[in-house]
Amino acid sequence: MFHGLRGTSGVRMRGDNESDDALICQTISHYRILIRKALEKDRDVCYQHASEMRADLKRLKRDIESRKAPAQSAAALVGAKPWWRRTAALMGASICAGILSLSAVWSFVSHAGPKIDSLAVLPFVNVTADPNTEYLSDGLTDSLISNLSQLPDLTVRPRSSVLRYKGKESDPQAAARDLKVAAVISGHVTLRGDALHVGVELTDTRDNRNLWSKQYDRKLSDLLGIELEIAGEVSARLRGNLPREDGKPLGRGETSDPEAYQLYLRGRYYWDKRTPDSLEKARNFFNQAIAKDPGYVLAYVGLADYWNVVSDYASIAASETIPKAKAASQKALSLDDQVSAAHLSLASAYMNSWEWAAAEREFQRTLELDPNLPDGHHGYGLYLSCRARAREAIPHLQRAVELEPFSLEYMTFLGFAYHKARMYDRAIEQAKKTLEMDPNFATAHALLALAYFDLGRYDEWLAERKQTAYLRHDPWAIAAEEAAARGYSRGGYRTALRSLIEEHVEQKKNGSYVDPAVLAYDYAKLGDKEQTLQWLEVAFTEKSNGLQLIQVAPELDPFRSDARFHDLLRRMGLPE
Repeated sequence: MFHGLRGTSGVRMRGDNESDDALICQTISHYRILIRKALEKDRDVCYQHASEMRADLKRLKRDIESRKAPAQSAAALVGAKPWWRRTAALMGASICAGILSLSAVWSFVSHAGPKIDSLAVLPFVNVTADPNTEYLSDGLTDSLISNLSQLPDLTVRPRSSVLRYKGKESDPQAAARDLKVAAVISGHVTLRGDALHVGVELTDTRDNRNLWSKQYDRKLSDLLGIELEIAGEVSARLRGNLPREDGKPLGRGETSDPEAYQLYLRGRYYWDKRTPDSLEKARNFFNQAIAKDPGYVLAYVGLADYWNVVSDYASIAASETIPKAKAASQKALSLDDQVSAAHLSLASAYMNSWEWAAAEREFQRTLELDPNLPDGHHGYGLYLSCRARAREAIPHLQRAVELEPFSLEYMTFLGFAYHKARMYDRAIEQAKKTLEMDPNFATAHALLALAYFDLGRYDEWLAERKQTAYLRHDPWAIAAEEAAARGYSRGGYRTALRSLIEEHVEQKKNGSYVDPAVLAYDYAKLGDKEQTLQWLEVAFTEKSNGLQLIQVAPELDPFRSDARFHDLLRRMGLPE
């Protein structure tokens, strides 16, 4: 039965070395399993809590000791060297490597604390102090927000939420408290000639612990690479306690051409300013980006966004802009139909062209691709509000505010939805909340003007209209409001309205674009049915943006039973 049995003066039976070797191999195998599990990216497989790793380590230690004890007793009886000394050379390297790897992971997990589930990218500081390079710091900020927002289970504060920290050195912990996030990215940019320096830091603000920092000294042409590298580094630092889907691309719709990327950044920088001059610059930069990289999806989206908004800020009819907005959006989607921003741009273009079903489909597709896209909820909410579906609209607009609590635009347009739902007091309350954040936000003053008129508070109505015009630096609007003020002093609000109409008609004759729906609504406030319907027809012919409000404009309520009004709704594809 016992082959190879030696006498008591011998060392041991055949098989003792094999038993030790098996224990060694099994120990190494167990360590490797623990290491793999600790480093696993799949959330269903990896350790969920540090306590789970601790329990596995204790079990492994207990198993090794329980199997080691008999071997140690036998060795003592025969006077042999302890098993771990005889075999140290064999297993030392593997076990030490395993313990070191496991210790590193254990140290990270045990000290990482609760997972980082929220983060803010503070606006990068432009140290160069050259306004012409401001697009670089803005671009870095926007790119990181966009890229990191695609990581699962991580809430990244949008651009509008962090914009108030722009242009100043901010205390990361104070900013984190205001923004209600667990971590903050901060950085600075310096450009000297073609030499680009970027410094960036990731801070866990819960205990003011630096998680990662790095300095980049590259050429300006390497800007895109720096942005992707920073996003990758931050993602890697968070991956230990932030599950990430393998293979999910960062920056979908982006370009690999550094020149095209810089042109796009310049376009977005000027588009955000929303003045006639800045919008024209934005269009030129978007077109230049497309010329550099004809496959650049986001450059086409930028161009579509330009055509979607320009008629609100410049003398260009919507009938001219709508086809161009559609074409740019559809080109973007032909290149990549998974880019939510392209669907959103197309939804806006369809809405402007009164293709209601197509617009709603694209808004819904936008939110399918990105359920937490603030612009998606905002746009869809406005669409529903204009379609007299306030119960559906208001939750979407509220959700946009929840996602971007510091967005003046989102705050205000929630107020517009209250106004269109005839909730005038709530509209005023919402406008005032916005103005507490920024007293000079013109759109909030415009909302107050609408609500004050409908409540018969005409002094305040006129004052808010005038304030809106001056804050927008619009000479045509200022001239109209000054005419209205003179009319009001002569004969009250009705004379003021007539003066507004006269001024707008004169401006239209002189080549300035005036939305005919504005004239229709002013005539409606005067109770002039014929002029109201006449200008509504002109607005229909011009595909006026203002006509989108036809279902909900309070001033049109007295005319909704008129057969001609019903016919107009039918031709617009709206319920009669």
